[in-house]
Amino acid sequence: AGPAGLVSAKYALQKSYECDVFEQTGSLGGNWVYSEGEGGSEVQSSIYKDLVVNVPKEIMTYSDHHYPITLKESYIAHHHVLEYYQSYAEMFGLNKIIMYHMRVTQVNPMEHNQWLLKVKNLKTNTETSTCYDCVFVCNGRFKDGYIPKIPGQNLFNGSQIHSHAFRVTDPYKGQRVLIVGGHHSGQDIATLICKVANHVYISSREELKVVVPDNLTQKPEVTGFTKCSALFNDGSMEQIDSVVYCSGYLYTCPFLTERCGVKVENNGIAPLYKQIVNIEHPTMFFIALPYVGIGPTTFDLQVRFAMELLEEKFKLPSKEAMLEEWEKFLEMKHKENVPKKHIHRIDNGRAAEIYAEDLAVTANVFKLPPVLFKIFERVLLKRDRMNYRIIDDENFEVTIP
Repeated sequence: AGPAGLVSAKYALQKSYECDVFEQTGSLGGNWVYSEGEGGSEVQSSIYKDLVVNVPKEIMTYSDHHYPITLKESYIAHHHVLEYYQSYAEMFGLNKIIMYHMRVTQVNPMEHNQWLLKVKNLKTNTETSTCYDCVFVCNGRFKDGYIPKIPGQNLFNGSQIHSHAFRVTDPYKGQRVLIVGGHHSGQDIATLICKVANHVYISSREELKVVVPDNLTQKPEVTGFTKCSALFNDGSMEQIDSVVYCSGYLYTCPFLTERCGVKVENNGIAPLYKQIVNIEHPTMFFIALPYVGIGPTTFDLQVRFAMELLEEKFKLPSKEAMLEEWEKFLEMKHKENVPKKHIHRIDNGRAAEIYAEDLAVTANVFKLPPVLFKIFERVLLKRDRMNYRIIDDENFEVTIP
């Protein structure tokens, strides 16, 4: 019952389908539910206490639900995002179909294009099986943190955590802290920890796009650890007390069986049509695999695409043609030198617009307004956290907060 699951459920109800939403935690909102705890089924979130969104809220909405006009800031705290999803669920009557503390343990295709789902009640520890006509997989991709293997990690005496477990800066007061990974979360967490730490080092291949505090130093790739220090590939060494790995996530789908005809591959699912449809069994849909700055709007479009297919408003190409298109997609990513683990990443406004237009044209549904991609592109170029206001489908204005 995160952003992808909620919008899938909303359209299912609007189309008068019977729909069940299985959520293994006790709350809706997915990754936007802040929790102080670490580990266990209840903690799906990677949200830390002082997190502020890294893209403006204006490109973080569904097509038919917006943030309150009283919320003027574009870069908002995480609790505002959760409130947005809660209000969305309330507005479209989704709460009545969400079943909490229910973990899907197995999905199997059956005869007559149906699916058998095994679901475990985490409260009673009992398991049930139910048949469905189609399945929307909306399990998110930011739960299983990836920690790279670096020589000497087992020798290091200090704390080592993945950013998924990072919540507050208090443990790092007066310390010398190493951040491994310089993407958005790495730079944000480094800046936060700088406020309380003696010094922060951030190991990053990317140029830092934040205002660099005096006690923050960028370092190259980490090559090893000793009991109390980190070694880098330029031959330098720094004394450190703690490590936070901001090194990304591993996509998992443990409930899929071999009979489903798809598999977890390259940190995603393969093979798929348009990064959505299970080619082997086209009544299974994967929502939110492409990760872009305009996520909820893209999820909304993906679900509209899937619903048109379910209603037979358009026909799929042949299985052979879909597999050929998938191979061409992989070949394109290879030519663009995109690492295999990032084949679902869409990291610029033009690529996001091309993907969205392809979905809209194929399914003959309304397109996303160009202004969303223009804002996204400016955000990537500037990173100045200005306030945005959408004027119309093509234009927006920017003001100083």
